[in-house]
Amino acid sequence: MRRYKCPVTLANLGTPMQLLHSKIWAGVCAALFSGIPGFVVAQDSAPITTIAPTTTAESAKTCLDDGKGFLRARLSGAIRAELSWSGVTLECSGATRPGGGVRMRFSHPFGDKGEQLVLVFGIGKLREGEPARNLAVNLTVIRQGAGEFFGTQGDDSCTIDDLRQEALAGIPRRNRSYRVIARGFCIKPAPAVRGDGTVLMTRFDFAGRVDFSEEDPRPDSTLAHTSN
Repeated sequence: MRRYKCPVTLANLGTPMQLLHSKIWAGVCAALFSGIPGFVVAQDSAPITTIAPTTTAESAKTCLDDGKGFLRARLSGAIRAELSWSGVTLECSGATRPGGGVRMRFSHPFGDKGEQLVLVFGIGKLREGEPARNLAVNLTVIRQGAGEFFGTQGDDSCTIDDLRQEALAGIPRRNRSYRVIARGFCIKPAPAVRGDGTVLMTRFDFAGRVDFSEEDPRPDSTLAHTSN
């Protein structure tokens, strides 16, 4: 007896809506033709692969409006990771800090569900709109959700060896916000604020933003005790 099949194939269906449509069609097909001898509904044995939605310029505004913010870094010690952050899951912000300079913050999902890894760079002696080299940096590493805090508690451990700023368009023409692109390294680890362990960031580079019209009033010495 010749066997006929409903044309239902799941292996190439990437979105939940496509999968839903395929299941509806399979049910309709079975209901219509179940009485015909030799007619079966084919079940594809290949695993279903969910394709992540394409990131659009409209949705990729969490860090920079054009979606081109990123952070790359290598961590060792209590937190071992090769970081490569970008896209809509990357959050970044930046503001001036008390006593001069700026503070830049990057965060991204990390580790167990609900956790975030937060990296904060306190950059002294940075002037608005100007490129710079050999800038001392204070680094804070926070693992939100796990209660882990690490900080260099000084600016003699990490260095930005190259930094440039690009003005971001505002209304009517520009405001005091800048895209900040930098690269650097650390020669000393950041010790745990509470408990044991250290984290060493051997290298990093990033593109984030700084709003020079805003100020983060927290001193660097207390930053690692807070989670935001």
